[in-house]
Amino acid sequence: MSASLTCLGHCAFVLESEQGRKVVVDPFQNPSEGYYWFLRAFPDTPVDVVAVTHDHFDHNNADSLSGNPTILKGPGEFTLDDIKITGARDLHSGNSGRLGMVNTIFVIETNGVRVCHIGDNRHNMPEEVRDQVGDVDILMVTVDDSSHLLSFEEADELVARLSPSVVIPMHYYLPKLTTTESSLGGPNGWLETQKIVKPLNTSKFPLERATLPNTREVWVFDAQLA
Repeated sequence: MSASLTCLGHCAFVLESEQGRKVVVDPFQNPSEGYYWFLRAFPDTPVDVVAVTHDHFDHNNADSLSGNPTILKGPGEFTLDDIKITGARDLHSGNSGRLGMVNTIFVIETNGVRVCHIGDNRHNMPEEVRDQVGDVDILMVTVDDSSHLLSFEEADELVARLSPSVVIPMHYYLPKLTTTESSLGGPNGWLETQKIVKPLNTSKFPLERATLPNTREVWVFDAQLA
């Protein structure tokens, strides 16, 4: 079995190790009342670990997953066979962060590749948080044409600060998943500002150092929808 990264839409990703251990980050759900963002329920994916960056409905649906997974919601280190997970706590972007809402950045390492899921973090994390994050090979960053969380410039600043080989946009409008009520935009405006954009035309990609580019690329996944 080879290690892999699968996009499930919005900010949800599954990382699977060579030994078959699975980690899902930020499974989504609609709020219990009022407006809704998602046209589909989150798929019941049996996993070993669920990492939740922060307690907003579009990131915190840990209870939907079977397999009696370990749930990580804060800073620290966790190791399971050939997967190592490091959580670094900082603040949510925008007003939520200014009001004190925390966000945990997760770095998941397997098969020699370090994947950083930024959650809804602010772009200007303190240097001590940057040091906790460490080296980054693949970075998921929140960016959409409505600048719901970060402006294009802030997203670019965050990418430059963490210096990954691969950038994966997330938290944007997907026609078969996201409602217009969410007010999210698509990713195309930001993608047009990037030098190298690689549509993968798949929801799943192998995690291998040999597949990482020497020059930074933006990879666009097709979401695997339930």
